[in-house]
Amino acid sequence: MPQVRARWAVEKGFEMAEKIVINAETRTAVGKGVGALRRSGKVPGVVYGHGIAASHIQMDAKELTNTLRKISRNRLITLEFGAGIAPKNVLTREVQRDPVKRTLKHVDFYEVSMTEKITVRVPVVYLGESADVKGGAGILNEEMNAIEIRCLPADLIEKIEVDVSGLSIDQSLHVSDLKLPAGIEILDDQEDELVRVIRYVEQKAEEAAAADGTEPEVIEKGKKDEEAAAEKK
Repeated sequence: MPQVRARWAVEKGFEMAEKIVINAETRTAVGKGVGALRRSGKVPGVVYGHGIAASHIQMDAKELTNTLRKISRNRLITLEFGAGIAPKNVLTREVQRDPVKRTLKHVDFYEVSMTEKITVRVPVVYLGESADVKGGAGILNEEMNAIEIRCLPADLIEKIEVDVSGLSIDQSLHVSDLKLPAGIEILDDQEDELVRVIRYVEQKAEEAAAADGTEPEVIEKGKKDEEAAAEKK
Protein backbone atom coordinates (compact mmCIF):
# COMPACT_ATOMS: atom_id res chain seq x y z
CA MET A 1 0.00 0.00 0.00
CA PRO A 2 1.45 3.43 -0.94
CA GLN A 3 2.44 5.62 1.95
CA VAL A 4 -0.01 8.38 2.87
CA ARG A 5 1.06 10.90 5.43
CA ALA A 6 0.68 14.47 6.59
CA ARG A 7 3.50 16.86 7.29
CA TRP A 8 3.22 18.49 10.68
CA ALA A 9 5.13 19.22 13.88
CA VAL A 10 8.88 18.96 13.28
CA GLU A 11 8.95 16.70 10.25
CA LYS A 12 11.82 17.58 7.90
CA GLY A 13 11.11 20.60 5.73
CA PHE A 14 8.27 22.01 7.87
CA GLU A 15 8.47 23.00 11.51
CA MET A 16 4.98 23.94 12.51
CA ALA A 17 6.08 24.50 16.11
CA GLU A 18 7.88 27.67 15.06
CA LYS A 19 5.83 30.67 16.19
CA ILE A 20 4.99 33.13 13.44
CA VAL A 21 4.78 36.72 14.73
CA ILE A 22 3.82 39.90 12.91
CA ASN A 23 4.09 43.24 14.66
CA ALA A 24 0.97 45.36 14.32
CA GLU A 25 -0.47 48.66 15.49
CA THR A 26 -4.01 49.94 15.83
CA ARG A 27 -4.99 52.02 12.82
CA THR A 28 -6.83 55.34 12.76
CA ALA A 29 -6.31 56.16 9.07
CA VAL A 30 -9.35 55.26 6.95
CA GLY A 31 -10.72 56.35 3.61
CA LYS A 32 -8.42 58.84 1.86
CA GLY A 33 -5.90 58.58 4.70
CA VAL A 34 -5.06 55.00 3.69
CA GLY A 35 -3.13 56.18 0.63
CA ALA A 36 -0.73 58.23 2.76
CA LEU A 37 -0.42 55.26 5.11
CA ARG A 38 0.74 53.01 2.26
CA ARG A 39 3.21 55.61 1.02
CA SER A 40 4.77 55.67 4.49
CA GLY A 41 5.58 51.94 4.19
CA LYS A 42 2.59 50.55 6.07
CA VAL A 43 -0.10 48.08 5.00
CA PRO A 44 -3.64 48.51 6.34
CA GLY A 45 -5.54 45.51 7.58
CA VAL A 46 -8.55 44.37 9.54
CA VAL A 47 -9.05 41.65 12.17
CA TYR A 48 -12.46 40.03 12.61
CA GLY A 49 -13.87 36.81 14.01
CA HIS A 50 -16.96 35.01 15.24
CA GLY A 51 -18.54 37.20 17.90
CA ILE A 52 -15.56 39.58 17.74
CA ALA A 53 -15.85 43.22 16.74
CA ALA A 54 -13.68 44.09 13.74
CA SER A 55 -10.56 46.12 14.49
CA HIS A 56 -8.44 48.16 12.08
CA ILE A 57 -4.69 47.61 12.14
CA GLN A 58 -1.53 48.55 10.24
CA MET A 59 1.72 46.64 9.71
CA ASP A 60 5.16 47.26 8.28
CA ALA A 61 4.99 46.46 4.55
CA LYS A 62 8.42 44.82 4.33
CA GLU A 63 7.96 42.60 7.40
CA LEU A 64 4.45 41.58 6.35
CA THR A 65 5.50 40.78 2.78
CA ASN A 66 8.46 38.63 3.87
CA THR A 67 6.35 36.72 6.41
CA LEU A 68 3.36 35.98 4.16
CA ARG A 69 5.69 34.85 1.39
CA LYS A 70 6.98 32.02 3.59
CA ILE A 71 3.73 30.62 4.95
CA SER A 72 0.36 29.30 3.77
CA ARG A 73 -3.03 30.64 4.75
CA ASN A 74 -3.46 27.73 7.16
CA ARG A 75 -0.52 28.87 9.27
CA LEU A 76 -1.38 30.32 12.66
CA ILE A 77 -0.05 33.87 13.13
CA THR A 78 0.33 35.88 16.32
CA LEU A 79 -0.23 39.62 15.93
CA GLU A 80 1.82 41.44 18.55
CA PHE A 81 0.71 44.98 19.53
CA GLY A 82 3.17 45.82 22.27
CA ALA A 83 2.49 46.87 25.86
CA GLY A 84 -1.11 47.31 26.91
CA ILE A 85 -2.75 45.34 24.08
CA ALA A 86 -3.21 41.58 24.14
CA PRO A 87 -1.82 39.66 21.15
CA LYS A 88 -4.26 38.13 18.66
CA ASN A 89 -4.04 34.62 17.17
CA VAL A 90 -5.19 34.85 13.56
CA LEU A 91 -5.34 33.16 10.18
CA THR A 92 -4.91 35.00 6.89
CA ARG A 93 -8.23 35.26 5.09
CA GLU A 94 -7.85 37.72 2.20
CA VAL A 95 -4.80 39.41 0.68
CA GLN A 96 -5.27 42.32 -1.73
CA ARG A 97 -2.39 43.25 -4.04
CA ASP A 98 -1.70 45.98 -6.53
CA PRO A 99 -2.60 44.49 -9.94
CA VAL A 100 0.59 45.82 -11.55
CA LYS A 101 3.26 46.07 -8.85
CA ARG A 102 1.90 43.08 -6.86
CA THR A 103 2.63 44.94 -3.63
CA LEU A 104 0.38 44.37 -0.63
CA LYS A 105 -2.56 46.76 -0.37
CA HIS A 106 -4.71 45.26 2.39
CA VAL A 107 -4.89 42.07 4.48
CA ASP A 108 -7.85 40.54 6.30
CA PHE A 109 -7.18 38.32 9.30
CA TYR A 110 -9.59 35.99 11.09
CA GLU A 111 -9.11 35.88 14.86
CA VAL A 112 -9.44 32.43 16.42
CA SER A 113 -9.92 31.13 19.92
CA MET A 114 -7.28 28.57 20.87
CA THR A 115 -9.95 26.55 22.71
CA GLU A 116 -12.49 26.39 19.86
CA LYS A 117 -12.21 24.13 16.83
CA ILE A 118 -12.13 25.67 13.36
CA THR A 119 -12.80 24.29 9.89
CA VAL A 120 -10.28 24.82 7.07
CA ARG A 121 -9.33 23.29 3.72
CA VAL A 122 -5.80 21.90 3.61
CA PRO A 123 -3.94 21.43 0.29
CA VAL A 124 -3.05 17.89 -0.80
CA VAL A 125 0.38 17.51 -2.42
CA TYR A 126 1.17 14.34 -4.39
CA LEU A 127 4.76 13.13 -4.17
CA GLY A 128 6.75 10.53 -6.07
CA GLU A 129 6.09 8.93 -9.45
CA SER A 130 4.44 5.61 -10.20
CA ALA A 131 6.51 3.18 -12.27
CA ASP A 132 3.61 2.90 -14.72
CA VAL A 133 3.41 6.68 -15.06
CA LYS A 134 7.16 7.01 -15.44
CA GLY A 135 7.17 4.31 -18.12
CA GLY A 136 4.41 6.05 -20.08
CA ALA A 137 1.74 3.37 -19.63
CA GLY A 138 -0.30 5.33 -17.09
CA ILE A 139 -1.41 8.82 -16.14
CA LEU A 140 -1.87 10.12 -12.60
CA ASN A 141 -5.44 11.39 -12.26
CA GLU A 142 -5.72 13.76 -9.28
CA GLU A 143 -9.34 13.91 -8.14
CA MET A 144 -8.86 16.06 -5.01
CA ASN A 145 -6.36 18.83 -4.34
CA ALA A 146 -7.62 19.82 -0.87
CA ILE A 147 -9.20 18.18 2.18
CA GLU A 148 -11.55 19.83 4.65
CA ILE A 149 -10.58 19.32 8.29
CA ARG A 150 -11.71 20.45 11.73
CA CYS A 151 -9.36 20.89 14.68
CA LEU A 152 -8.08 23.29 17.31
CA PRO A 153 -5.92 26.11 15.91
CA ALA A 154 -2.81 24.70 17.62
CA ASP A 155 -3.27 21.40 15.74
CA LEU A 156 -3.49 22.91 12.25
CA ILE A 157 -1.34 21.32 9.56
CA GLU A 158 -0.10 23.26 6.57
CA LYS A 159 -0.53 20.55 3.94
CA ILE A 160 -1.03 16.83 3.41
CA GLU A 161 1.61 14.92 1.45
CA VAL A 162 0.57 11.75 -0.36
CA ASP A 163 3.21 9.39 -1.75
CA VAL A 164 1.88 7.92 -5.02
CA SER A 165 5.07 6.16 -6.13
CA GLY A 166 3.65 2.73 -5.22
CA LEU A 167 0.48 3.01 -7.28
CA SER A 168 0.00 0.84 -10.37
CA ILE A 169 -2.55 1.15 -13.18
CA ASP A 170 -6.15 1.00 -11.87
CA GLN A 171 -4.99 1.47 -8.28
CA SER A 172 -6.26 4.41 -6.26
CA LEU A 173 -6.16 6.08 -2.86
CA HIS A 174 -9.20 7.34 -0.95
CA VAL A 175 -9.81 9.81 1.86
CA SER A 176 -10.02 6.84 4.22
CA ASP A 177 -6.34 6.08 3.49
CA LEU A 178 -5.18 9.37 5.05
CA LYS A 179 -3.55 9.12 8.45
CA LEU A 180 -3.52 12.52 10.17
CA PRO A 181 -2.31 13.53 13.64
CA ALA A 182 -4.56 13.01 16.64
CA GLY A 183 -7.08 15.78 17.15
CA ILE A 184 -7.73 16.38 13.44
CA GLU A 185 -11.11 15.35 12.04
CA ILE A 186 -11.54 14.87 8.28
CA LEU A 187 -14.89 16.21 7.08
CA ASP A 188 -14.81 14.89 3.51
CA ASP A 189 -16.51 11.59 2.68
CA GLN A 190 -14.19 8.69 3.53
CA GLU A 191 -15.08 6.97 0.24
CA ASP A 192 -14.07 9.95 -1.93
CA GLU A 193 -11.21 9.12 -4.28
CA LEU A 194 -8.05 11.17 -3.91
CA VAL A 195 -5.99 9.93 -6.83
CA ARG A 196 -5.88 7.08 -9.35
CA VAL A 197 -3.46 5.81 -11.97
CA ILE A 198 -5.32 5.21 -15.24
CA ARG A 199 -4.15 3.79 -18.56
CA TYR A 200 -2.70 6.31 -20.96
CA VAL A 201 -4.84 5.11 -23.90
CA GLU A 202 -8.05 5.41 -21.88
CA GLN A 203 -7.26 8.99 -20.92
CA LYS A 204 -6.49 9.97 -24.48
CA ALA A 205 -9.72 8.36 -25.69
CA GLU A 206 -11.71 10.36 -23.15
CA GLU A 207 -9.96 13.60 -24.13
CA ALA A 208 -10.64 12.97 -27.82
CA ALA A 209 -14.29 12.18 -27.12
CA ALA A 210 -14.67 15.36 -25.08
CA ALA A 211 -13.19 17.35 -27.95
CA ASP A 212 -15.57 16.09 -30.67
CA GLY A 213 -18.57 15.25 -28.49
CA THR A 214 -18.63 11.53 -29.35
CA GLU A 215 -18.58 8.50 -27.09
CA PRO A 216 -15.10 6.93 -26.86
CA GLU A 217 -14.86 3.51 -28.49
CA VAL A 218 -13.58 0.92 -26.03
CA ILE A 219 -12.73 -2.74 -26.41
CA GLU A 220 -15.46 -3.89 -24.02
CA LYS A 221 -18.16 -2.09 -26.03
CA GLY A 222 -17.00 -3.76 -29.24
CA LYS A 223 -17.03 -7.14 -27.55
CA LYS A 224 -20.63 -6.70 -26.43
CA ASP A 225 -21.68 -5.69 -29.94
CA GLU A 226 -20.12 -8.87 -31.34
CA GLU A 227 -21.93 -11.00 -28.75
CA ALA A 228 -25.26 -9.39 -29.55
CA ALA A 229 -24.76 -10.02 -33.29
CA ALA A 230 -23.89 -13.66 -32.65
CA GLU A 231 -27.09 -14.21 -30.64
CA LYS A 232 -29.22 -13.00 -33.57
CA LYS A 233 -27.76 -15.64 -35.93
